[in-house]
Amino acid sequence: MADKFIRQAPRISQGGISCGSISCQCAGSGCERDGITDDTAALQNALDQTCTRAGKGTRILYLPDGTYRISQTLVVNRNQNGSGLGPWMYGESRDGVIIRLIDGAKNCTSVIRTHPTDEGKTSANWFMRNIRNLTIDVGNNPQTDGIRYMATNTGMIQNVKIIGTGKNGINASFVGESGPNLIQDVTIDGFDVGIASAWMYGQTLSRIRISNCRKTGITVVANVMAIEDLEVINTPQALFVDYPNDWHWWSGVVSIINGKFATTNSQEAAIRNRGILFARNIEQSGYQQAIESSTSAGNVSGKIVKEYSSHGITKLFADSDDHSLNLPIKAEPIFAWETNPKNWVCANDFGANNSDREDDTAAIQKAIDSAAQNQQTVVYLRGAVGPEPNWFTVKGEIRVHGSVRHIIGLGFGRVLGGKWIVDESAPIVKFQHLDSFGGLPPTLENRSKKSTMVVESCGATIVGSGKGDIFVTDCPCKIRIGKNQSLWARHLNAEGEDQGSLVRNDGGTMWILGTKSEGKGTWFYTGNNGKSEIMGGYEYATQAMEKDDKRAIFVVEEGQMSIAAVREISFTGKPHPIKVTEVRNGVEQYFRKSNSWSLFTASKK
Repeated sequence: MADKFIRQAPRISQGGISCGSISCQCAGSGCERDGITDDTAALQNALDQTCTRAGKGTRILYLPDGTYRISQTLVVNRNQNGSGLGPWMYGESRDGVIIRLIDGAKNCTSVIRTHPTDEGKTSANWFMRNIRNLTIDVGNNPQTDGIRYMATNTGMIQNVKIIGTGKNGINASFVGESGPNLIQDVTIDGFDVGIASAWMYGQTLSRIRISNCRKTGITVVANVMAIEDLEVINTPQALFVDYPNDWHWWSGVVSIINGKFATTNSQEAAIRNRGILFARNIEQSGYQQAIESSTSAGNVSGKIVKEYSSHGITKLFADSDDHSLNLPIKAEPIFAWETNPKNWVCANDFGANNSDREDDTAAIQKAIDSAAQNQQTVVYLRGAVGPEPNWFTVKGEIRVHGSVRHIIGLGFGRVLGGKWIVDESAPIVKFQHLDSFGGLPPTLENRSKKSTMVVESCGATIVGSGKGDIFVTDCPCKIRIGKNQSLWARHLNAEGEDQGSLVRNDGGTMWILGTKSEGKGTWFYTGNNGKSEIMGGYEYATQAMEKDDKRAIFVVEEGQMSIAAVREISFTGKPHPIKVTEVRNGVEQYFRKSNSWSLFTASKK
C-alpha cells in the first residue's frame, strides 16, 4: 500500500501525502468507495485511527481515488490522551476522491466536522486540522454544511472542492471559537453561503473560487479575515462584512486584494460593509455598485476599485503615502511530489528516536547525507508518539544538501531545538509538518544565494540570511530576515514575548497575508530600510499591559510599512498603550488612539 500511496500522490504545488505504511492509515482497505456501499463506519474508523492514537504516533490518513458514500457526519474526535491534534487527511487527487452524502440524510449537520460537538462551550486547543486533495459532495441536503471547520493556530483546508445543495460550503462559525486557520485553493459551488466566518481569532483565504450561491459568497462577523485572489461567480452578493446584534465593536475586519466578482442583474453591491474594510484591485460586473459601506469612506460605484480604506488613512508623518505599499506578491512555487518510494528515506531508520531524550542531530544528518549520496529526495520523520517524551531532540546544526528537497513529518514530527540549514542545495527545499508544539522551536534557516525555502505547517523560527526566497504557509512561528531577503507568508501565527520582536525584518522585503499574535511586547519590527506589508491582523493581549510599556505592537524604524485591517483585543482590559512606533530620520512618533484601523502607512511619498 505504501508504494501505491507514493506513486499515485498528486503532483500539485500544495498538500502532500505520506510515505511508509508505519506512518499511513489507508482508508482504501476498509471502504468499498464504489458510490453504492455505505462507507460511513469504515471511513469514521479510519479517521479515528488517525486522530485517536494514544501512545501510537500520529499518522497521515490517505484516501485512494473513489466515491465514498456516507449517511452520517464524519467527526474528528479528541484523541484518547486529551489533546486535539489532527487529522492529516489527504486524498489521492482532488477530483478523484469524492465523499458523497446521501440525499435526504437525517440528523446530519455537515459532511465533515472537525470538532466533537456542533455547539456549546469549547477551548482554543484544536490544532493541525488538515483536509486536502478531495471533493465533498453534500448532495441534496438543503440544511447541511459541507465542512464544519474548527482549527486553531495551525490548520488548513487545501486543494478541496465542495459541491451540492446545502446551507454553507464551509461553516467556520458553528462552535463560536475557532482560528486562526487557512483555506487555500478551494472551489465551492452551490449552497446558500460559500464560507460563513464568525467569532474567530482570524482566518486567511487564499485563491478561492465560489459560484452559484443563493445568497452570499462570504460572510464575516466578529472576525479578522485576510483574503487574496477571490473569484465569486453568479452569486447575489460576493462579500458581506457585518457585526452581531448591535455590537459594532465586534464587526468583521477584512482586507481583500485581487477580487473578481461577476453576476447578472444583482440588486446588491458586490461588497457590503458594516465593519472595517480594506480593498485593493477589485473588479465587478452585474452588481449595483462595487462597494456599499456605512463608514466614512462611503460607497464606491463603477466596476473597478483600485484601493479603498473604509476608515481613511492613519499615519504619523504627514508625508507618508496615502496608499498601501503594494509590494510584489508571489504564490508558493510549484513543488513536484515525489512518487517513487525508493526516493523516500526514514530518519528513524538511521537512529533518530522520538521517545527518548537523546540528541538526534547526528542520526538525522546521516539520513540526509545518505539520501544525498544516493540521489534520493525526501527525508521523513515518523509522527509524534503518545506521552512525553515524544519529540526528536536536535542540539546541533543539520545541513540539507544535495538532492534532498523535502523534509516532512508524518502526521507531524515533533522537533525540539537545533537548526536546519538550506545552503545551495536543491532549487526548492520544503519543510512540512515539523512543530515543537510547546517546546523549544527548531530554526529553519535559508542561507542560500538562490535556493528557495518553503515552510508549510511548521512551528519554528524561520531565518533568512541569504538571498533565496522564503515562503511561509500555515505556520505558528517567529521570523527573522535580513538584507536582500524576500519572504511571503500566508496565515502566520506569532505568539509569545520577545525583546526584539516576534517578526523582524532588518532590511528585507516581507509580505504577510493574515496574522494572529498574542502575548506582550513588540510583535512586528521593520528597520534598516526594509519594507513590510501586512494584510489583516488579529492581535490580542492575554496579559495586562503596563501603562508605561513603550513596546508597540508594530515598530518601523528607518523603513517602510503598511498595515491593513487590524484589530487589537485585550481580554484583561489593558491593551498595548502604543499601537505603532515610527522612527524617521531620528524622529520618533507614536500612534496610541485606536485598537483597530483599515489602513496605516509608514512610507515616504
